[in-house]
Amino acid sequence: MTSTPRVQRLHGGTPILRRIEDHPWENRVTFNPACAFVQERPLMESIVSSLPFDASTKELLLKQDGLCFLLYRAQGARRDDYDHTRSSMGLAVLSPGLDLLARHDRPVMLPDQPYEDLGVEDARITRAGDRYYAFYTAYHSGKPANRVRIAIASTKDFSRWEKHGLLKGDFNGIDNKNAMLFPGKIDGKYIMFHRPMEGPGRMSIHWAEANDVLGPWKTRGLLMKPLGNPLYADTWTGGGPPPLLLPDGRYLIIYHNGNRKADNSRVYELAVAIGDPHAKGFITRRDEPLMSPETPAETQGDADLGVNNVVFACGCYTYRGDLYLPYAGADSVVCGAKIAAAEIARYAAEK
Repeated sequence: MTSTPRVQRLHGGTPILRRIEDHPWENRVTFNPACAFVQERPLMESIVSSLPFDASTKELLLKQDGLCFLLYRAQGARRDDYDHTRSSMGLAVLSPGLDLLARHDRPVMLPDQPYEDLGVEDARITRAGDRYYAFYTAYHSGKPANRVRIAIASTKDFSRWEKHGLLKGDFNGIDNKNAMLFPGKIDGKYIMFHRPMEGPGRMSIHWAEANDVLGPWKTRGLLMKPLGNPLYADTWTGGGPPPLLLPDGRYLIIYHNGNRKADNSRVYELAVAIGDPHAKGFITRRDEPLMSPETPAETQGDADLGVNNVVFACGCYTYRGDLYLPYAGADSVVCGAKIAAAEIARYAAEK
């Protein structure tokens, strides 16, 4: 019988990133962090040299064995001159063990394009070639209803992002989100997870393929339906961080489940699976939950926003074999967790 890997909450469950009252764009909530981990020395030096920090901060960053670049979603209060309730994205830099080292005082991505006029949300970052690509949710005003679709941006330094527009693919013509790109290619193709919110197999994980990161993308159809949970009236499922490549060529996949109770309150959990490119159906094992809301930061969110009982992840990485997972607690703060290398190896080896 399999069991999920044991998750260790870092810093005693205390958030590593909170709102800053003096920053109008993030004085309400900071959550749903994407991340990229950089350890190659020349690349670290190149990125740090271009960051908008002072000399002493850059010196501190370059003393690290590696750096986690965090692209997090932020919201502030509505003002007469600007509506900061529309999500933007901020940049923080953390140590390999998820200690906060530096934080930019301005957003690095704003909802400044027509297709995202209501917000840029929930990015996932994957490196391809010499650039890092963020697949993110573009929230757009529309009639008779607002639209949610997948958009793409890329960077070399995490502070300056080039937007490439909406993802090219027929399935992005409907409401769609939770897109993440696999690292590298599989059988010569780029592979992506996404979660259509309309049509056949809605609110489930689908996958797609393309010859180029920017598309056009072609759907492979439904991949992972919700397993359901008798404790809840309804369950849906969607992607988490970009999958991690295991030493044997399989993938460790962390995803999320949204659950609705009979009273319409919701609980968001993380789950785990193994993907094998050479196995029929790709997914060879699923276990739920991996992580459920437990700590005050996870169960009690911003009072005005009214979101509680959420753990949600958009990025992870390995350092010295251990998996590090920055995640959102109750759509309000960013926390950190760790899964030991031995736990990952045990889970991957179990049948």
